[in-house]
Amino acid sequence: MVLNAIAFVFLCLQAAGVYSDSHSYRYFYTGISDTGHGQPLFTATAYVNDFPIGTYTSHTKEFQLQTKWIKEKTDPALWKRNTQVFQGWEIEFKKGVKSLMSHFNHTEGFHTLQWMYGCELHDDGSISGYDLDGYDGREFLALDQERVIHTASLPEAESIAEKWNTETNEAERMKNYLQEQCIGSLRQYIHSGQEHLEMKVAPKVKISEQRMEKGLQLHCHAYGFYPQDIHVKWMRNGREEVPCLDANYVLPNTDGTYQIRVTIHITAEKGDKYFCHIDHSSQKETYVLPWEPAKDAHILIVIGACVSAIALLAAVIAIWRHRRRTVNNNPDYSVSPSEDHDAHALHPAV
Repeated sequence: MVLNAIAFVFLCLQAAGVYSDSHSYRYFYTGISDTGHGQPLFTATAYVNDFPIGTYTSHTKEFQLQTKWIKEKTDPALWKRNTQVFQGWEIEFKKGVKSLMSHFNHTEGFHTLQWMYGCELHDDGSISGYDLDGYDGREFLALDQERVIHTASLPEAESIAEKWNTETNEAERMKNYLQEQCIGSLRQYIHSGQEHLEMKVAPKVKISEQRMEKGLQLHCHAYGFYPQDIHVKWMRNGREEVPCLDANYVLPNTDGTYQIRVTIHITAEKGDKYFCHIDHSSQKETYVLPWEPAKDAHILIVIGACVSAIALLAAVIAIWRHRRRTVNNNPDYSVSPSEDHDAHALHPAV
């Protein structure tokens, strides 16, 4: 369940990721059913773009700022008020986890309730936002801003959505918040932290190879870049895109930058050339890095094939020799031409 909860946050970050040259302001709340895993019962974190503004937990009981420029350029009174707000949400989430456990017929075990919402200001001036609720790593409610209702993402949540839509004005309140207050706060952060929020760091790129039983795996590793949005792909002979082996996610580094690794499998056909293409907002044009095979890369593939062939040949010879010994030691045993191509050498011609 812990991994599911992390996956829900991660997928939300990916889905709501910031476009190049756009900005976002978002919050992530998590409540859990017990502290057996050493985690706080409630956690809330605020982000501007990829910068964590600060975090509140049920352990600290206060909203603690985490980004230097936020501390220097914002009103401390705001964060004191946030502490009081999150103390209230801590109580609500403890109730919410128990309520959802009952709703989903869970009487025990580790369970999570998550709430994620935020807004984005794009480089063309347009705005967008989202409001999602998750239980045990799965989304169960989402705000539809066009219809101004909450929609159920799971059949079990339909009754919850109906109750929210008929007994509260939560959808309208949240839509107004995302389109007005959230965007207003984001504009203030952009103004005060422009030099930080518009920072661009170009990726460093390296290619490595890994010998497999059949062929090679090529890894294109881009790292140390900012902002998060990046596109990495492999091309064969400059024309054909090569499908990657697994889903590739952008991962955070401890210094605030990001990294990604894209892997493909090849058989090193003669004449084929492979290139890693990287597009990032810090670059004026696509960066292309060719794969330079290690001197022994093709040799190793050939050697591997030869070793297999030699092993097979050795096995055949061993069987053949064994059968010859059997015939020589047993005069009653005869071998037909269909069983042994060398039968004429064992029996005189008629």
